[in-house]
Amino acid sequence: MVDFQSRDTRRTLGEGEDEGEDEAGAGTADAEGETAPDSGAVDPDSETDTATATDSAIEGGEETSDAVPVPEEMTYALVTVGSPTGDIDPADAAVPALDGTEARVVTRRSVETSLDAVQSTVGDLVDRPEVAAVVTFGGVGVGPGDVTPGAVEPLFDKRMDGFGELYRVLAHEREGTAVVRARVTAGLVGDVPVFCLPGDPDAARHGVEGLVLAEAEAIAEEATGGDSPEDV
Repeated sequence: MVDFQSRDTRRTLGEGEDEGEDEAGAGTADAEGETAPDSGAVDPDSETDTATATDSAIEGGEETSDAVPVPEEMTYALVTVGSPTGDIDPADAAVPALDGTEARVVTRRSVETSLDAVQSTVGDLVDRPEVAAVVTFGGVGVGPGDVTPGAVEPLFDKRMDGFGELYRVLAHEREGTAVVRARVTAGLVGDVPVFCLPGDPDAARHGVEGLVLAEAEAIAEEATGGDSPEDV
């Protein structure tokens, strides 16, 4: 489980590298005085993202003694359940809010609308040391394929019923009485908060911006033994 107060989310230097070599390797001057780009530079248009790099480091199971700590930040794993509504993945709508200076998306998953698939995916993510919170999108309605609450709630050690209640209050103005069909839920698996939001991109964005970002870090800190809010 994640120890939010002492997370060991770290970047590692490659074998044989040190800080001096890193500076020296930033570019190599050619004969005409131009600087060639570092062959290890990351192309921003590349399909390889932070999640892929993080997953590879974890699966490798090795960490050099020269590991460099990164600044403390709230880290998220995002899970899209089933096919996105329309052309936009709800996780894409949430990423701009969750990938900022004090928050970071470390991995993303897409899973079929299967109770076992959703439960095993969330169960795996909450056990990963680089994940401080999990947010799922989709599968919270009342249709035959809406399996997310049934898959995730058995994992909860503590339910946070107020999350779904407040979501429906805030969403009522936009969605009207249809909010009664949104089985939005949240809880703690060990000390990792898990939030289950709708798959509609607009609803997902509102849920992340209005609720998840407002409370996730405080929940994670309190769950790991940090200072509790005086009004709780």
